[in-house]
Amino acid sequence: MKTMLRIVTVFAALQATSVFAASGAGGGGIGLIGWIFIGFMAVIVAFQFVPAVIMFGSMMAAVFGKAKNRESAAHSAKADNS
Repeated sequence: MKTMLRIVTVFAALQATSVFAASGAGGGGIGLIGWIFIGFMAVIVAFQFVPAVIMFGSMMAAVFGKAKNRESAAHSAKADNS
């Protein structure tokens, strides 16, 4: 194990170079792959938004719905428990 650690340490020391992000050598912007990734994430968010809006609307209808709907639901729940 010590031999392997020494070998890894030697290779790491020999392969050490400057980091391009730290040196300021840089590219020009986000690139095509970056825009494709952002677009893909936007599609995922949009497809998750539609069911969330439907579920929120159903929840609001249940909370602020008519009282008779809640009474019939309560009555059917009591009948099921008996």
